Amino acid sequence: MMSSLRCAVWVCILGHCLWAFCPGTAFGQWYSGGTLHDANGLEWQQANESNRLATAADLVAVVAKGGDTKIPDGTVEDVRPYAEQLAACITEATQTKVGAMVPVQDLAELCVVSMQRIFPRTRVTY
Repeated sequence: MMSSLRCAVWVCILGHCLWAFCPGTAFGQWYSGGTLHDANGLEWQQANESNRLATAADLVAVVAKGGDTKIPDGTVEDVRPYAEQLAACITEATQTKVGAMVPVQDLAELCVVSMQRIFPRTRVTY
């Protein structure tokens, strides 16, 4: 009984360590698995948070490739704050009846325009 309890404690500790030190490898990358590129606002609303963030990361990557942005050309972790901001903007835009019917790509473009301090003079083209 005690040995199985110790084993369970060690497994729990190991799991927390893996989560704390390498969450991307332990539970998948935050930027992969986005499927909302061709969705509308309602589908965006109904999607889970990780799908929204991964899709926003893809959209930010498209904008960053176009150049002339303030997005650092570094690691995927450098892109995360921009993806989070874009996902939040799209989520807010989908809260109206009209926003629920608009394609996510159009909402992303509107968000990029409204976020000029991050994405100066950029146009989202897919």
